[in-house]
Amino acid sequence: MNKKIISVLSAFVLAISLSSCSNDSEIKSAEEYKDTYPDIYATYKANEDMSETKFGGSVQVDYLEAHPNLRTYYEGYGFAKQYDRARGHVYALEDVINTERPKPGASCLACKTADFVAALEKDGVDVNSMDFDQFVADHQGMDTISCYDCHMNDIGTVQVTRDHFRKQIDAGNVNANNAKVDSLSCAQCHVEYYLDPDTKEVILPYKYGFETDDMLKYYDEIEFADWEHPQTGAKLLKAQHPEFETMMGSVHDSAGLSCIDCHMPVVENEKGEKFKSHHWTSPLKSKEGIKNSCLSCHAGKSEDEMIAWVEEVQQGVYDRTNEVSDELKAFIDLLAKHVKAGDLSDEDKAELQKIHRHAQFKWDFVWVENGEGFHNSKKAHQNLDEAEELVKQGLEILKKYE
Repeated sequence: MNKKIISVLSAFVLAISLSSCSNDSEIKSAEEYKDTYPDIYATYKANEDMSETKFGGSVQVDYLEAHPNLRTYYEGYGFAKQYDRARGHVYALEDVINTERPKPGASCLACKTADFVAALEKDGVDVNSMDFDQFVADHQGMDTISCYDCHMNDIGTVQVTRDHFRKQIDAGNVNANNAKVDSLSCAQCHVEYYLDPDTKEVILPYKYGFETDDMLKYYDEIEFADWEHPQTGAKLLKAQHPEFETMMGSVHDSAGLSCIDCHMPVVENEKGEKFKSHHWTSPLKSKEGIKNSCLSCHAGKSEDEMIAWVEEVQQGVYDRTNEVSDELKAFIDLLAKHVKAGDLSDEDKAELQKIHRHAQFKWDFVWVENGEGFHNSKKAHQNLDEAEELVKQGLEILKKYE
């Protein structure tokens, strides 16, 4: 390996720092590295691309219009006001500021800008509950997701910069020694989380594990809910973007692969010099992406064959998600009918509301995960099957009242 490759790849040494942002006096933007690492900077700028794949991409889609069942699921909550497909990392700050969804606190910026992380380190936990709009007004010129989020100002190391994830490592809920070290920086934001009702602090529900049953056990134990459904009275949970939890136990995870093996492949510039791509996107967006990511392991397949195989896996999850979605919607409508009529026994009503809570969370966990079913199709189908089984149990109870 020549010196150029060594110097460029040194940004991804397999040793991670868990130090806090308070060690840095100033956050350096990506632009400050563009002359030193022009090729890496160019791939970072490629995140502005708005292209899409068959099942995903960065083109904004109004999910409430495209998937009207969501209006029923999220009724009474902010996601029923606006729910668009995310445009990608470089738009994260802009999009969270402009969303019509209410923001419970400044902690909604926790994974959108390192400026919030620095403020949290400097001023403490109370920053989380600051008024969102006031925080934005007081911190003009904030940068969106960039170099600092993964490296701080030490471009030679991968960093965990989010306190909510460091706490899980410190508590032993995330084993930093066993986890793929270069996935941890991605994992700190690509996770399921909730906001503490009082402090608005970001907390990860990892006390019992990473499966939906583990999280539901934890959420039920602390009696947490994001909101109460206005028609069924169920105390509901909104799943976020659990890529880290979904990837666990997958074929790729078991093979020892990390996030960056697929989403940050080694590429070459015009001079034949190799470096890690910082275009964090689906390899399916181009045959070149397939070649650099998938075919480095799946040698023997063509780009077209690889795309067809991945899309077949995704199609199965997509179809199953829609099937269970319609079943869940029918259950919620029927439950709402009987809640309105007031003809349910207290015992049955409580059980049906719990079924609504658990089934919707399992379905939502698959729906919101950004791998579109491919990160772990087995786990996706399992959660959908379990959501369906819960719905069937609920419908069986409701038969008594029909």
